[in-house]
Amino acid sequence: MNIIHLLLDILFPTPCSYCRSPIGDSGIPHFCAECCADFDSIAGPVCPRCGAPFDSPEALRASPDHLCSSCRRKLPLFDQALSVGYFEGPLREAIHQFKYRPCRSLGRPLGLWMADRIRTLSAIDMIMPVPLHAKRLRQRGFNQALLLAYRMSVRHGITLIYDNLARVRPTRPQVELTGEERIENVAGAFALRSPEKIENRHILLVDDVFTTGATMNECAAVLKNSGASQVTACTLARAL
Repeated sequence: MNIIHLLLDILFPTPCSYCRSPIGDSGIPHFCAECCADFDSIAGPVCPRCGAPFDSPEALRASPDHLCSSCRRKLPLFDQALSVGYFEGPLREAIHQFKYRPCRSLGRPLGLWMADRIRTLSAIDMIMPVPLHAKRLRQRGFNQALLLAYRMSVRHGITLIYDNLARVRPTRPQVELTGEERIENVAGAFALRSPEKIENRHILLVDDVFTTGATMNECAAVLKNSGASQVTACTLARAL
């Protein structure tokens, strides 16, 4: 069977979903090694609260705790947001394939890429994925945030809790909405099944993309109101 697959790859090479070049032996479904190497990591200074990248590489040199203008106007309810890459180029296409195709097999390589680049998790008590509503979960077949959170849990040796935070009502896809509509869309959409289990705990909340932060903020509100000591939001990518 392996010989047949090899011959088929030679005769009819599968094109990369982003650049259309042959995938070859990249090891990542649907993407060539060159495009995977081009996943754009966030390397410069970011807002210490919401993780928004600053334009200047000198932005935090004099004041390491300097907040972006958005956080100065209104602090988010989560204590810190971490994002690994920019939601553009090959990484954006990979996330779209992962979520909307949907391509579950991308969960492992994307989760490992994410886990290997988040290194400051020593104070985290538990990892929780942003949940999907049961209807959306049936449609997609898996929760992409849970697959990412699982890799974070395994790589960093932190307990994964995936059945406590729940999405208690269906919401519209956030990608369709404006900033204000996103806030309204997720208001009251989340609840905890066992709130006593998160009291005085520092929680790493995992999702795929940070856009306006509305979903993370709403989840953080639920967690903080139930006694969580800190909430760190962590996403695979950040939209600009």
